[in-house]
This record gives sequence, C-alpha cells and structure tokens, in this order.
Amino acid sequence: MKQDIKWIKYSLTSTFFIILVITIFNYRVDSLGIFGNSSYLLDGAKALTNGKMIAGLRNYDERAFQALIIKNLKVKNDIIAIGSSRSLQIRKRFVTHKKDINFFNHSVTGAILNDYISIIGAYESIKGYLPSTIILGIDPWIFNKNSEHNKWQSISEYYNFEIAKIYNKKPKSRVKINTTKWKQLINYDYTLANINFFKTLLKNGGKAFYITNRIDIDDTIKESDGSRHYEYKRRYIKEDRVKREAIKYTQGKVYLISNYNKLSNIKLFEDFIKYLKSRGVNIIFYLPPYNPISYDILSKNRKYRYIDIVEKYLKKFAKEMNIELKGSYNPHIYNFKNRDFADGMHSHDEVVKKIFE
Repeated sequence: MKQDIKWIKYSLTSTFFIILVITIFNYRVDSLGIFGNSSYLLDGAKALTNGKMIAGLRNYDERAFQALIIKNLKVKNDIIAIGSSRSLQIRKRFVTHKKDINFFNHSVTGAILNDYISIIGAYESIKGYLPSTIILGIDPWIFNKNSEHNKWQSISEYYNFEIAKIYNKKPKSRVKINTTKWKQLINYDYTLANINFFKTLLKNGGKAFYITNRIDIDDTIKESDGSRHYEYKRRYIKEDRVKREAIKYTQGKVYLISNYNKLSNIKLFEDFIKYLKSRGVNIIFYLPPYNPISYDILSKNRKYRYIDIVEKYLKKFAKEMNIELKGSYNPHIYNFKNRDFADGMHSHDEVVKKIFE
C-alpha cells in the first residue's frame, strides 16, 4: 500500500513538473507572440515600415503583426490591400507606378470578414484615419459561417472599435479573460511550433528573420509593401507538380469551403462596405482566381456551388454600390493556365499583375 502511494506521489510530481516545464517553455519562447514575450515581431514591423525587406519570418501571429505595422507606420498609407494568402502577391508596382502614393498589403492567411474589420479598425483606432483606397481580396469562404475561426481575436480590440464606428455606438468596455490564449501554454501543436521555432533560432544564430535587399534568394520574403514571395520550391514549381497539387486540393475537405450551406454575414459585410463608402473610401473588390484544374473539378461538384453563388452576389452588390471589381474565381475568363499557379488556389505574380493592369 505504501509503495502504491509513493508511486502515485511520484507520478503526480513528475506530471506536474513536466507540465510546468512545458508551460514555462511555451511562455518564454512564444513563437506566435501570443503572450507578448517575443520582440521579433516588433523588430520585423519596424524593418518593413523603414522600407526594408525581410526574409525567413515564419510561424507567427500574422494579425498581431499587422497591428504592429500600423502602429509603426512612418507614412500615411493611401492604398491598402486586405485579403487572405491568395491576395498576398498584390504588390505596389501592380497597383500604381506613382512614387508619391503609399501602399501596403495587410493580407493574412485564411482571412475572414472579422479580419477586414479588425485591420481597418486598427487604422482608425491607432492612426485616426482611413486609407483613401482599400482593396479587399474576397474569397468564397468569407460568407461561409462554417469557415469562421478565432485567429482574429488577437486584435479583437480593433474589431470592437470598428463595429462601434459602423453602427455609431460606443465601444463596449469589458474585461474578458481569453481562455483560448492561456490554453496555448499546454497546447500540443503550439509546443511543437515553439520547438521548431527554437530550432530555427539556434540554426540562424538567434534570429527569427533577416533583412535582405534581394528577391532572388531561396526563402520566404516580405517586401517593404507587405507583399510576399515564396521560397523557390513554390516560386519555381514544375507544372506537373502543380497539376498534382491542384487535383489534391479538390480532394477531401476543400480549404474553408466545405460544409457551405448558405451565405452568411451578408448584413455585416454590406454595413461595413456602406460605412467605408460614407467615409469617402474608394473600394475595390478583388476576386483571386483558382487554378483552372481545381476550378473545373470544383465547379462540377454541387457541394462547391457557392463559389459561383458568391461571385454572382459580389458582382451584383458591386454594381449597386458603384464599386470596381477585379478578377474572378473562374480562371478561364483571363485565360490563365495551370503554369500560372503554385497549387490549387495560389497564383504566381503574373496572375495578379494581369488582373491589375
């Protein structure tokens, strides 16, 4: 009996010690900047807003990064772009050739409507102005209730601020404990992410990113305008590999557009757009095309009919609101080929450049 009690005490002590070590490790490494212990995001934001290009930055909180960029802006941005990773290749030189026009791409992976509102809210809350032109890269999942996630909550204060602006109400002042945030201290996936991040730091001499003045390097690069270049294996991917990736993309659960039952968030979206229009903002809708192989497979499957439904809705609403609409989910309209894409839903530069010409 005593031996059993001793073993239980030992097991509990060991378990507690392991959890404590994991908790401290995740809190200190904090690769996503969830707990505010990583200065590398601030350093990266300052580098970009000082006109530098950075490379090697991975596994970070993209939303918090955008807020830091806005806080550290040295100029007043005239044009901004917000969308998902499918809009990250909108570059200043594709949008305008005027040197006196300031542009920044604030797109984040898997962007949803709450991200748009939060990032615009950051401009109004932090800088006290709205950019004169806002390009919204709109993906079909924006109106899919079942695609919603909580990544935007790291900048939810700006969402609440902007919602109050849209509906002309006072922002709700409430203290809420973010349980999702603190659960990350013992989250398995976050622990793995921190281990990988720690390995990267050791490999790169303690640096989470580095400054570069070249695009022709084999790494993920952020230009000073916020747009992104992929590493070589995606930038120069072979056509047959792209074809396989495009087919693979349509199998199983398709990214954020599976389980699409109806158009949601329409009222909030339209109220948001009408608010921006009332403030004199010029809005451009950008519909990023899919790879033609992926598009042809998806368009024949009734499960993914909302790709077409969303595009028809956006065209109708844009016409009603006198909003310019560029692009289409349908790549055949622009005669895009498999070679113009990196996978089933991400394009090469040529696609974005042609659409914005």
